[in-house]
Amino acid sequence: MKRTPKRQQAKAPIRATGVLFALAANLLLTTAADIAVRRLQVSFDYEIIATLIAPFIAGVLTALYVRRRGAVHAFIGGMLSIPLLTAYVFALNWQFAVFAGAFCGLGGAMAEILLRQRTASN
Repeated sequence: MKRTPKRQQAKAPIRATGVLFALAANLLLTTAADIAVRRLQVSFDYEIIATLIAPFIAGVLTALYVRRRGAVHAFIGGMLSIPLLTAYVFALNWQFAVFAGAFCGLGGAMAEILLRQRTASN
């Protein structure tokens, strides 16, 4: 009997709920961070919280939610959130929205790597 290599084993399917979770988490956290930055009336430098940190956290939460293939779920949800973030959060400043979508995927990838290492060591 032949053993199939790990690469050829069936991957977990992409779940619509995971993608929707990433989309919703990215929109919610990015919007909340943007509102907080604007209400506090701090300098424009603090927009990095809404643009990079909140989407990164959304990606991490997505990976924790779906457990398998969290990076893919976070990436797809982050990319789907770009038009919505552009229109409603960043006032048609699409560059910030692209960064927010990308950092959502990056957060999911980093969390998935850490989750894989943790399960491999057990």
